[in-house]
Amino acid sequence: MRLNVLIVEDHRLFGESLSALLQVSKKWQVQIVHMSDGTDDLPKFLQRKRVHLVILDLNLGAINGLDLIKPIKAAQDKTKILVLSGYSSEKYVKTAFINGADGYILKSANLAELETGIETVLTDNTFMGEGVQVTANRLRERNGQTPRNGMDPYADSFLMRHRLTNREREILQLITQAYSNKEIAQKLFISDQTVSVHRKNIMRKLGVSNTVSLVKAAQRLSLS
Repeated sequence: MRLNVLIVEDHRLFGESLSALLQVSKKWQVQIVHMSDGTDDLPKFLQRKRVHLVILDLNLGAINGLDLIKPIKAAQDKTKILVLSGYSSEKYVKTAFINGADGYILKSANLAELETGIETVLTDNTFMGEGVQVTANRLRERNGQTPRNGMDPYADSFLMRHRLTNREREILQLITQAYSNKEIAQKLFISDQTVSVHRKNIMRKLGVSNTVSLVKAAQRLSLS
Protein backbone atom coordinates (compact mmCIF):
# COMPACT_ATOMS: atom_id res chain seq x y z
CA MET A 1 0.00 0.00 0.00
CA ARG A 2 1.27 3.44 -0.93
CA LEU A 3 1.24 5.70 2.14
CA ASN A 4 1.79 9.45 1.92
CA VAL A 5 2.95 10.70 5.32
CA LEU A 6 3.40 14.21 6.69
CA ILE A 7 5.52 14.55 9.84
CA VAL A 8 5.03 17.56 12.11
CA GLU A 9 7.97 17.68 14.51
CA ASP A 10 10.19 20.61 15.49
CA HIS A 11 13.16 18.46 16.53
CA ARG A 12 14.71 17.77 13.15
CA LEU A 13 16.87 14.82 14.20
CA PHE A 14 13.87 13.03 15.71
CA GLY A 15 11.76 13.79 12.64
CA GLU A 16 14.43 12.51 10.25
CA SER A 17 14.91 9.36 12.35
CA LEU A 18 11.19 8.72 12.33
CA SER A 19 11.14 9.25 8.57
CA ALA A 20 13.94 6.73 8.08
CA LEU A 21 12.17 4.13 10.25
CA LEU A 22 8.91 4.47 8.35
CA GLN A 23 10.55 4.21 4.95
CA VAL A 24 12.08 0.82 5.73
CA SER A 25 8.72 -0.55 6.88
CA LYS A 26 7.66 -3.82 5.26
CA LYS A 27 3.98 -2.99 5.80
CA TRP A 28 3.68 0.04 3.54
CA GLN A 29 5.40 1.84 0.70
CA VAL A 30 5.95 5.04 2.64
CA GLN A 31 6.61 8.40 1.04
CA ILE A 32 7.35 11.31 3.36
CA VAL A 33 5.67 14.08 1.39
CA HIS A 34 6.54 16.86 3.82
CA MET A 35 8.30 17.52 7.12
CA SER A 36 7.07 20.50 9.09
CA ASP A 37 7.92 22.23 12.34
CA GLY A 38 4.37 23.58 12.49
CA THR A 39 5.21 27.10 11.38
CA ASP A 40 4.27 26.64 7.71
CA ASP A 41 0.74 26.69 6.31
CA LEU A 42 -0.21 23.04 6.61
CA PRO A 43 -3.85 23.43 5.50
CA LYS A 44 -2.70 25.11 2.28
CA PHE A 45 -0.21 22.29 1.65
CA LEU A 46 -2.93 19.69 2.25
CA GLN A 47 -5.12 21.35 -0.34
CA ARG A 48 -2.45 20.61 -2.94
CA LYS A 49 -1.20 17.19 -1.89
CA ARG A 50 -3.08 14.06 -0.84
CA VAL A 51 -1.87 12.93 2.57
CA HIS A 52 -3.00 9.66 4.14
CA LEU A 53 -1.38 10.15 7.54
CA VAL A 54 -0.13 13.05 9.64
CA ILE A 55 2.17 12.18 12.55
CA LEU A 56 1.90 15.13 14.89
CA ASP A 57 3.95 16.23 17.87
CA LEU A 58 2.19 18.54 20.35
CA ASN A 59 5.12 20.54 21.70
CA LEU A 60 6.24 22.57 18.71
CA GLY A 61 7.94 25.42 20.52
CA ALA A 62 5.69 28.45 20.34
CA ILE A 63 3.02 26.42 18.53
CA ASN A 64 0.61 24.05 20.25
CA GLY A 65 0.11 20.97 18.10
CA LEU A 66 -3.40 20.58 19.49
CA ASP A 67 -4.37 23.72 17.60
CA LEU A 68 -3.30 22.17 14.28
CA ILE A 69 -5.62 19.16 14.44
CA LYS A 70 -8.87 20.89 13.44
CA PRO A 71 -7.32 22.86 10.52
CA ILE A 72 -5.69 19.68 9.20
CA LYS A 73 -9.00 17.80 9.34
CA ALA A 74 -10.81 20.71 7.72
CA ALA A 75 -8.34 20.70 4.82
CA GLN A 76 -8.51 16.89 4.32
CA ASP A 77 -11.15 15.16 6.40
CA LYS A 78 -9.99 11.69 5.33
CA THR A 79 -6.44 12.30 6.52
CA LYS A 80 -5.65 10.33 9.68
CA ILE A 81 -3.87 12.12 12.52
CA LEU A 82 -1.68 10.13 14.88
CA VAL A 83 -0.38 12.20 17.77
CA LEU A 84 3.15 11.18 18.76
CA SER A 85 3.93 13.00 21.99
CA GLY A 86 5.92 12.85 25.17
CA TYR A 87 2.88 14.02 27.14
CA SER A 88 0.40 11.55 28.63
CA SER A 89 -1.64 13.97 30.76
CA GLU A 90 -5.42 13.72 30.70
CA LYS A 91 -5.73 17.27 29.39
CA TYR A 92 -3.64 16.64 26.27
CA VAL A 93 -5.15 13.23 25.49
CA LYS A 94 -8.73 14.38 25.89
CA THR A 95 -8.27 17.59 23.89
CA ALA A 96 -6.46 15.75 21.08
CA PHE A 97 -9.37 13.35 20.57
CA ILE A 98 -12.01 16.06 20.94
CA ASN A 99 -10.24 18.12 18.26
CA GLY A 100 -10.31 15.14 15.89
CA ALA A 101 -7.15 13.08 16.38
CA ASP A 102 -7.46 9.43 15.34
CA GLY A 103 -4.77 8.06 17.61
CA TYR A 104 -2.39 9.00 20.42
CA ILE A 105 0.92 7.29 21.11
CA LEU A 106 3.78 8.17 23.42
CA LYS A 107 7.33 8.76 22.23
CA SER A 108 8.45 6.05 24.63
CA ALA A 109 6.72 3.46 22.40
CA ASN A 110 8.66 1.01 20.29
CA LEU A 111 8.46 0.61 16.51
CA ALA A 112 6.02 -2.31 16.71
CA GLU A 113 3.54 -0.20 18.69
CA LEU A 114 3.94 2.69 16.26
CA GLU A 115 3.20 0.39 13.33
CA THR A 116 0.16 -0.99 15.13
CA GLY A 117 -1.05 2.54 15.78
CA ILE A 118 -0.66 3.51 12.14
CA GLU A 119 -2.40 0.36 10.93
CA THR A 120 -5.27 0.94 13.40
CA VAL A 121 -6.02 4.54 12.43
CA LEU A 122 -5.75 3.75 8.72
CA THR A 123 -8.61 1.27 9.15
CA ASP A 124 -10.87 3.98 10.66
CA ASN A 125 -10.30 2.92 14.25
CA THR A 126 -9.06 4.85 17.25
CA PHE A 127 -5.69 3.94 18.74
CA MET A 128 -4.37 4.63 22.22
CA GLY A 129 -0.81 3.68 23.08
CA GLU A 130 0.09 1.79 26.22
CA GLY A 131 0.56 4.78 28.53
CA VAL A 132 -2.37 6.61 26.95
CA GLN A 133 -4.71 3.74 27.83
CA VAL A 134 -3.81 4.26 31.50
CA THR A 135 -4.91 7.88 31.13
CA ALA A 136 -8.19 6.77 29.56
CA ASN A 137 -8.78 4.43 32.49
CA ARG A 138 -8.27 7.29 34.94
CA LEU A 139 -10.82 9.38 33.05
CA ARG A 140 -13.27 6.51 33.13
CA GLU A 141 -12.83 6.01 36.88
CA ARG A 142 -13.30 9.71 37.50
CA ASN A 143 -16.61 9.56 35.64
CA GLY A 144 -17.70 6.62 37.78
CA GLN A 145 -17.70 4.24 34.81
CA THR A 146 -16.71 0.60 35.19
CA PRO A 147 -15.67 -1.29 32.05
CA ARG A 148 -17.75 -4.37 31.38
CA ASN A 149 -15.76 -7.59 31.78
CA GLY A 150 -12.79 -5.41 32.69
CA MET A 151 -12.56 -4.22 29.09
CA ASP A 152 -14.24 -1.59 26.90
CA PRO A 153 -11.52 1.05 26.29
CA TYR A 154 -14.11 3.36 24.69
CA ALA A 155 -16.32 3.90 27.73
CA ASP A 156 -15.49 7.61 27.99
CA SER A 157 -17.76 9.75 25.89
CA PHE A 158 -15.03 11.61 24.04
CA LEU A 159 -13.33 8.36 23.03
CA MET A 160 -16.58 6.67 22.05
CA ARG A 161 -17.62 9.63 19.94
CA HIS A 162 -14.35 9.72 18.03
CA ARG A 163 -14.29 5.95 17.71
CA LEU A 164 -16.96 6.32 14.99
CA THR A 165 -16.09 7.23 11.42
CA ASN A 166 -17.72 10.21 9.72
CA ARG A 167 -20.04 7.88 7.79
CA GLU A 168 -21.00 6.01 10.96
CA ARG A 169 -21.84 9.26 12.75
CA GLU A 170 -23.95 10.29 9.76
CA ILE A 171 -25.86 7.01 9.81
CA LEU A 172 -26.26 7.13 13.60
CA GLN A 173 -27.89 10.55 13.36
CA LEU A 174 -30.40 9.19 10.86
CA ILE A 175 -31.09 6.15 13.05
CA THR A 176 -31.94 8.46 15.95
CA GLN A 177 -34.42 10.20 13.65
CA ALA A 178 -36.21 6.83 13.26
CA TYR A 179 -35.23 6.25 9.63
CA SER A 180 -35.18 2.60 8.51
CA ASN A 181 -32.18 0.99 6.84
CA LYS A 182 -33.89 1.30 3.47
CA GLU A 183 -34.64 5.00 3.98
CA ILE A 184 -31.08 5.68 5.13
CA ALA A 185 -29.74 3.84 2.09
CA GLN A 186 -31.86 6.00 -0.20
CA LYS A 187 -30.76 9.21 1.48
CA LEU A 188 -27.06 8.33 1.33
CA PHE A 189 -27.14 6.57 -2.06
CA ILE A 190 -25.78 3.32 -0.66
CA SER A 191 -27.21 -0.19 -0.39
CA ASP A 192 -29.42 -1.51 2.43
CA GLN A 193 -26.73 -4.10 3.13
CA THR A 194 -24.07 -1.42 3.57
CA VAL A 195 -26.29 0.42 6.05
CA SER A 196 -26.84 -2.84 7.94
CA VAL A 197 -23.08 -3.42 8.19
CA HIS A 198 -22.54 0.14 9.43
CA ARG A 199 -25.33 -0.25 11.99
CA LYS A 200 -23.74 -3.43 13.37
CA ASN A 201 -20.32 -1.75 13.54
CA ILE A 202 -21.77 1.27 15.35
CA MET A 203 -23.51 -0.95 17.91
CA ARG A 204 -20.33 -2.93 18.47
CA LYS A 205 -18.21 0.19 18.92
CA LEU A 206 -20.70 1.78 21.35
CA GLY A 207 -21.21 -1.46 23.25
CA VAL A 208 -24.98 -1.76 22.74
CA SER A 209 -27.13 -4.61 21.49
CA ASN A 210 -30.38 -3.02 20.29
CA THR A 211 -31.71 0.12 18.64
CA VAL A 212 -33.19 1.59 21.83
CA SER A 213 -29.83 1.41 23.59
CA LEU A 214 -28.17 2.79 20.47
CA VAL A 215 -30.42 5.85 20.45
CA LYS A 216 -29.79 6.43 24.16
CA ALA A 217 -26.03 6.19 23.60
CA ALA A 218 -26.28 8.70 20.74
CA GLN A 219 -28.16 11.13 22.98
CA ARG A 220 -25.60 10.72 25.75
CA LEU A 221 -22.77 11.43 23.29
CA SER A 222 -24.62 14.40 21.75
CA LEU A 223 -24.72 12.64 18.38
CA SER A 224 -28.48 12.70 17.90
